[in-house]
Amino acid sequence: MTFNLIPLEAFEKLDIPNLNVLDVRPREQFESFHIPTAVNIPIDDVEDCKFELDPEKSYYVICRTTNKAYRASHVFEDAGLNIQMVAPGMIDYQGDIIRNNDDY
Repeated sequence: MTFNLIPLEAFEKLDIPNLNVLDVRPREQFESFHIPTAVNIPIDDVEDCKFELDPEKSYYVICRTTNKAYRASHVFEDAGLNIQMVAPGMIDYQGDIIRNNDDY
């Protein structure tokens, strides 16, 4: 099984509130701003959390650019999860966000 790549423009057209979005940025970046329904699993925690996710669901993995999302997508995919990696990432995301500060 190989994870799929979904362009950011296509991702933004989906019904995002009903998607399982995994944001793998560091916690500080996630807390600064994130997609409202996203769950933060920092890249350093991905290996420990991979079996806690439901293999019956599809997940959209996003990070700031694509580096961490690419690494995380491989780990999740190797665990048997259905993964869509969003590219390029939060740096260009234009949809709804929760913003707590302007650091990132």
